[in-house]
Amino acid sequence: MRFPDPRALLATLLVLAAPAAWGGAEQVRAGILAELRERYPALSPADMAAGAAAFDAARLAQAQARQPAPGAAEAIAAGKRIWTHRFAKGRSLAGCFPNGGRRIAAAYPQYDRRVKRVVTLETAINQCLKTYGQPLLDPADPATMGAVLAYLRSLSEGQKVAIRVAGAAAEARFEDGRRLYFTRLGQRNYACASCHLRHAGSYFGDAALPPPVGSAVSWPWLREGHPVSLQVRIRECLERMGAAPFPAGSEELAQLEYFLAYLSNGLPLRPGAWRPADGPHM
Repeated sequence: MRFPDPRALLATLLVLAAPAAWGGAEQVRAGILAELRERYPALSPADMAAGAAAFDAARLAQAQARQPAPGAAEAIAAGKRIWTHRFAKGRSLAGCFPNGGRRIAAAYPQYDRRVKRVVTLETAINQCLKTYGQPLLDPADPATMGAVLAYLRSLSEGQKVAIRVAGAAAEARFEDGRRLYFTRLGQRNYACASCHLRHAGSYFGDAALPPPVGSAVSWPWLREGHPVSLQVRIRECLERMGAAPFPAGSEELAQLEYFLAYLSNGLPLRPGAWRPADGPHM
């Protein structure tokens, strides 16, 4: 099944993109879950955590046969070395987080009232480094930030996603993420929702399309042995849409991740999933 003429989606997306049609964060989540249940009644939210493989038995079997994913152990080990490396006055990244970083990843991203912005794991990691005068990690670099995320999220494997959207300011940032998800961008004039909400299980070129629910569960994915974060994946998607990607580590990417992570609330983290190399799949 290939992606259809985008003109057929215009009326539907105009309705879905209107804030009044959705309400607050929980109403948005309920509406998207209802939409997906209606279109794919055989799939539960937990099934959708498999991404595009949820719609393809052969792809699902292939992914299950590659658990743990090739390269996952190496990425986790590299991340652990960076995480535990001692810098100024014996400090380390591990010392900046509760319990050395164990069982915290399922609560990120989170809205921080003090800085009035969404804080992702990448943001929190670089804030720790900045505090101690250390070089920041490039959020788009799989060898450094990707590896650290692979290790840190492995410390929360099995924990259920628990993203909070509490208060008007947090709701506003969630709404920013929802709006970006439904906004048409780039030369192809698509929105993220054009593909992932209405046509999950179809293809955009050679890229199989996963649903939005579950997309926050299994990253960083391992593609050709390299860890790929959710924000890196979003930037790849924007390039496919013919849009200029938001800068790595930007507020726009943080807000999109906040929106997508909230949709996966209640699903257990399963980081380090395998993804094929024939296009930037989720």
